[in-house]
Amino acid sequence: MLIHLNGSLVDEADARISVLDRGFLFGDGVYELVRFFAGHGVGMDAHVARLAKSLALARIEGFDAGDVPTLCAELLAANALEDAVVYLQVTRGAGQTRAHVPQERLRPTVMAMASAAEPLSALVAPQEIAAITAEDLRWRRCEIKTLSLMGNILHLLDASDAGAQEAILHRGGIVGEGAYSNVAIVSGGVLATPPVDADPPILHGTARIDLLDAARDAGVRAEVRAITLDELHRADEILITSSRRLASSVVKLDGRPVGCGHAGPVARTLFAAMREAIAQRRVPASAAR
Repeated sequence: MLIHLNGSLVDEADARISVLDRGFLFGDGVYELVRFFAGHGVGMDAHVARLAKSLALARIEGFDAGDVPTLCAELLAANALEDAVVYLQVTRGAGQTRAHVPQERLRPTVMAMASAAEPLSALVAPQEIAAITAEDLRWRRCEIKTLSLMGNILHLLDASDAGAQEAILHRGGIVGEGAYSNVAIVSGGVLATPPVDADPPILHGTARIDLLDAARDAGVRAEVRAITLDELHRADEILITSSRRLASSVVKLDGRPVGCGHAGPVARTLFAAMREAIAQRRVPASAAR
């Protein structure tokens, strides 16, 4: 596998990053993950904008988020991939010594790698998963897509111990997001999802944007508002969104069935609308080259 490392395509076995890199020492960096179908990066503009915001909030300089589309295209071509996931991370770079505050201006370390993923034709219905709820123990700057994901991982380990695949997090009984996803509920046929600019903010999910667009296109009423933990437990349907799987249905929450215990009608409608929007926008990579 060829990876993109600091402007060059190199074999994975030959890639070298300093042990003094701040991503390794402190988790001092940000990342993005972009889903590609037939060479088309879903929500690319939103990914670029979110990465630019993460870099600015993290005060990491020296990499232009606008270079991501070209970088991804080169990486996919080099690995002969069209249906794929591209993971990109930017760290603050490597200093001369381990110091909490860099003593000099650093060149960021930029790494991207691509892996094969299912084609759009393989995604025919929302994935059905189980989830738990948990008090959010992470830091308050969740709008930064930081490398420092131990808080998320600890929540996911708790979910795994409970036989679930996601943890839906709340602060003081107000639902925020999942450990790796954004969250929405359906009650009485109305879709609702938490605002991204709440206090504290949550991640500006690109698939969340696509879900709201799909609701508009499908004629499903949608609201962006605070959701209580009690509402979550009483919801007819619960959805999570992520770049990898578009939209999934939470069919079991804290050990109890959600709705009928399967993906509900609104989830199926919105998943189909999201899938159709991608099918209409994508351009085969072979035609783009």
